Amino acid sequence: MRLLRSEVGEDTLYSVATIAVISGIVGARLVHVVDCWSACGYDRDPLLIPQIWSGGIAIWGAAIFGTLGGFVAAIRSGVPIGKGADAGAPGMGLGFAIGRIGDVINGEHHAIACDGGPGICVAYTHPDTLGQGPLLTGSRYSPGPVHLAVGYDLVWDALSVVVALWLRRRGLPDGTVFWIWALQYAVGRFVLGFFRVGDPTHVFGLRQDQVIALLVMAAALPMLARLTSRARPATRALAA
Repeated sequence: MRLLRSEVGEDTLYSVATIAVISGIVGARLVHVVDCWSACGYDRDPLLIPQIWSGGIAIWGAAIFGTLGGFVAAIRSGVPIGKGADAGAPGMGLGFAIGRIGDVINGEHHAIACDGGPGICVAYTHPDTLGQGPLLTGSRYSPGPVHLAVGYDLVWDALSVVVALWLRRRGLPDGTVFWIWALQYAVGRFVLGFFRVGDPTHVFGLRQDQVIALLVMAAALPMLARLTSRARPATRALAA
């Protein structure tokens, strides 16, 4: 909102942002339901699907569906697509970073055990923790200490905000900042995914979030190549 306020009316921005947020919430729930269809009992009790208050959302669903919802709303409202996407990138990164704070507090997403190498090692001791604690001794999860995988993700998300805001000042073609942000975020989710355990795997031993990360990388790279190739002729023309 703040990054586009000088170019687009505030009422228009609020309408686009509202649709993007609603789309992101729906998408976050939908992707979780698909990923946890049998394990969470959605196949046995479909009435559980809309009960988002009981937990279960997927951050990739928020990113993808929120972007698509914002894209459609921006077209209908006349908001410049590339500039809108570039302004939305640091906002999404900041939202993801804030969300990870809750993951750290709750101990969400089981992680691999620390083996003495570099990293932040934690152990959750509260009996109601969602993370790995003493009560998990004897299970297939390490009782701790384990890597603070969601903490690594938080730092990576915060870094993506800094990079996106810095790139906005570099005079890049509209839309480039968004796709660089998407590529950076996807690389981080793929690599940091190897620090997490317990989630179901899908393709080649990769979890759903890692598979989606690969698909986002596959989309971001050609889009960046296209945007930069379109910018080169204009640069040469100005130089001439």
